[in-house]
Amino acid sequence: MAISHKAIQLIDQALDPLIESGCRIDQIKMVVAAGAEIADRGYVRTKAGVLKVETNSFVPRGRAYLIEDHYRGFNWVR
Repeated sequence: MAISHKAIQLIDQALDPLIESGCRIDQIKMVVAAGAEIADRGYVRTKAGVLKVETNSFVPRGRAYLIEDHYRGFNWVR
């Protein structure tokens, strides 16, 4: 499954402030709705590197957020 260019752009835009604030890509994950197609792969290639993808049944379909492992960074993917 290919991820759309628009989706990658939205993820990169949400990642930028986290990376600029000092969060490392290997400590950030994107949390998506359970059953989201993007979760099947388990990762996404971004301009900052490989981003882990996890599901959560409490995230509404069509929404996602980025969170850093040590809770120093958080951002919605819009």
